[in-house]
Amino acid sequence: MLLEATEDTDLQPLADACGIVTTTEAATDISIADRLAATPKSVPVPVIVVLETATAESFRIALRVGADDVVTEPISETTEPGSDTDPLVERLLDAVEPRRIQFGSDDAEQLREVLLDSGSTLMSTRSDEVDTKICWTMENVGEHAELNRIVCYLREGETFDPAYVWCPERCDTESHSLDGFPDADRLSMFENVVRPSVPPELADHSVDESGASGEEESYPTATVHVPLVADWNLVGVLSFETDTWRAWTDEEVDLYRTFADLIAHTIARNDRRLELRRRTEQLEQFSAVVSHDLRNPLNVLSGYLDLVENEISLSTYEPMDRAVTRMEALIDNLLMLAKRGDTIGKTESTSVAGVVEEAWQAVRAPDATLTLTDEIGRVRADPTRLQQMLENLFRNSVEHASTGSRAKPGDAVDHAGPSVAIEIGPRTDGADGGGMYIADDGPGIPSDVRGSLFDSGFSTADSSGIGLAIVDRIVDAHGWEVDVHNDSGAVFEVSFEAETAVNPV
Repeated sequence: MLLEATEDTDLQPLADACGIVTTTEAATDISIADRLAATPKSVPVPVIVVLETATAESFRIALRVGADDVVTEPISETTEPGSDTDPLVERLLDAVEPRRIQFGSDDAEQLREVLLDSGSTLMSTRSDEVDTKICWTMENVGEHAELNRIVCYLREGETFDPAYVWCPERCDTESHSLDGFPDADRLSMFENVVRPSVPPELADHSVDESGASGEEESYPTATVHVPLVADWNLVGVLSFETDTWRAWTDEEVDLYRTFADLIAHTIARNDRRLELRRRTEQLEQFSAVVSHDLRNPLNVLSGYLDLVENEISLSTYEPMDRAVTRMEALIDNLLMLAKRGDTIGKTESTSVAGVVEEAWQAVRAPDATLTLTDEIGRVRADPTRLQQMLENLFRNSVEHASTGSRAKPGDAVDHAGPSVAIEIGPRTDGADGGGMYIADDGPGIPSDVRGSLFDSGFSTADSSGIGLAIVDRIVDAHGWEVDVHNDSGAVFEVSFEAETAVNPV
């Protein structure tokens, strides 16, 4: 730095600006002029000339040495070095910063177009194309932004692995912990970490003698580290790097954050897709076991049971027949839960009373009674699924009402005996779109389990706990709602959506 100064002069505030400061008196010295002329052209270092007096001769001297700017006012003795009012620092920053920024408005517009194409590409990618398309989009962004490297680190436990790398020239990347990134605490808070750069030969001036860096510390390599966030978790870090003398604009960093969000969303979506595929395959295997390995032996048992129907007593035959029937219903329910595709099929205007009758006949509870109190009307529904919903609600009443005091001694825990009564009718609370209720005279639903009643596998009567989960799934698929409360027994209320309800005809 060419500046007439004493040993006590603090040059650090000017060091961060990375320029040459001289005076008109010093610039007239031939040796000084030669040193200014010898400044490497590959490093754009501005020259600021301090004019002792604002005369025509002073300006001619400044032009002769190729000054980028001049300071015509003297530095006040009261001005603290490095303050915002320091004229030398202001002029140096004005001269330096535009040269360091290599990303203009045209570049931003081009990068937006690249990101738009990248978003369309990544959102339409198949699982087997994810790796290829992420690398391709990284290359496009890197070339348009004139970067040297882009590295996508993905988190694996406590380690961040370089899963995707764009680097035209050979470069070495390695796994490291979160602490291996600059300002790891900020990354963990989902903040961007931006580091500008200075030329290598000037980088030493960015650190003071104590080794402590300033607020705008610079490095030989300019980097932007952007967190990859999915479901409010830090799943990786996207690193943008350049070895050139460069500062980053806010607009540029915002575009890099958009690109990181695209990659994070693509990876998270593909992970969910692969997990769904894995679970689907498991359900398909489960369905095959249920439909073949369980149903076939049951069919054999049912066939032999029919053969001995007239050879054994009714009291012996009926419990076995009920057990076979229950196993068949359980298999149908399991297959329904494992079924791929839509939960309901084509909907049509359906008579609720007609479906109620068919559902009751399928339940096989000859000692129970069902009363239809009034006409419910018609509703737009999948008749098959509506019948399955009602069958499960009826079976739930038969199974759980048996735990009440009205069950006869010796009754099985999953059968109600002759005293259970079920009632079904239209809702009378004026709910929009209508609905129906299914009530029984059993012991009701314990208040402490009401919130878990529709969870798959939950039961209070040693049953499978699948029936009410299926009810909830069918109701939800139709766009209805189901609720349960106690009123001298359990009462299930199904609210039909206003758009799907049909007036009785």
